[in-house]
Amino acid sequence: MSLENPLQPFLSGVTSFLGLPLAPEPSPAAGVVLGAPFDGGVIHRPGARMGPWALRNASLGMGRLPMPMRLQGREEGARGWSAVDWVDGGNIPTRPFSAEEALGAVAQWVSAWAALGARTLLLGGDHLVTLGALRALARVHGPLGLLHFDAHPDAAEGDPWGTAFHHGTWVRRALEEGVLDGKRCVQIGLRAPRFDSDELAFLLDAGFRLWTPWDIRDPHLAAQLKGDIARVGQGAAYLSLDLDVLDPSCCPAVAEPVVGGLSVSELIPLLYMAHQWASPWVGADLMELAPTLEGGETSARVGAQLALHLLS
Repeated sequence: MSLENPLQPFLSGVTSFLGLPLAPEPSPAAGVVLGAPFDGGVIHRPGARMGPWALRNASLGMGRLPMPMRLQGREEGARGWSAVDWVDGGNIPTRPFSAEEALGAVAQWVSAWAALGARTLLLGGDHLVTLGALRALARVHGPLGLLHFDAHPDAAEGDPWGTAFHHGTWVRRALEEGVLDGKRCVQIGLRAPRFDSDELAFLLDAGFRLWTPWDIRDPHLAAQLKGDIARVGQGAAYLSLDLDVLDPSCCPAVAEPVVGGLSVSELIPLLYMAHQWASPWVGADLMELAPTLEGGETSARVGAQLALHLLS
């Protein structure tokens, strides 16, 4: 396996994600990393529009080949490094003042790359833009399964804030639009305080499986968790990672931090369960890094390394 010269970003002054080759126009590729610099859907703590730049900078000089999870004995389910033929497609042109326009731009760019056979990894950006990617990929693959790591269910109505489209509504909109197969959707890490139980009831009625951090730590539920994640991958699937699934102690610079989250050591094995699927996910994202907030540099480094594990 031949890697690009790790000094190339230093020589050129241009930082692509993980040093991947730059491809500013859609072209045939195994996969593409796309920045989605939009945070017009954030309610409280903006800054996620700067996330793609911070994640690329955090990946500067970082190796592209993750350490195996086990060096003693047999590592189960190792698929190897799947980003050999990936490229960095730059940022999707999402102007900051229109959610509708941003969703359209994301859908357009994801569609263009998917039409050429590429899997897509979005670097956010706030979580609303995931809806644009789901719309595009569902046109190709039909309703998608969803493995969603988040402190929040993101299935609110939106009425209290005067809009149906913000970073807490995209899951509801995706279900209403028919781009998700609710019976193949799993949310992990839920723990945020809530106003009522409407979101949870809505998702359970749609067939979602919901997991809190305390659920996943219960050894009696380990087989059920493994089965739920496996079910997501029984068809075309999308993997969405909101960095607020992590405890704020290890990733503070997010739009909506919530105490009691997962540790990085708990999260990575869960990401690797998706690599057990018969077919790899067709799209994924890493969202809600707000690098302008306190702890931004550390949080970006955490995010960049988790994105590498998504690709592995």
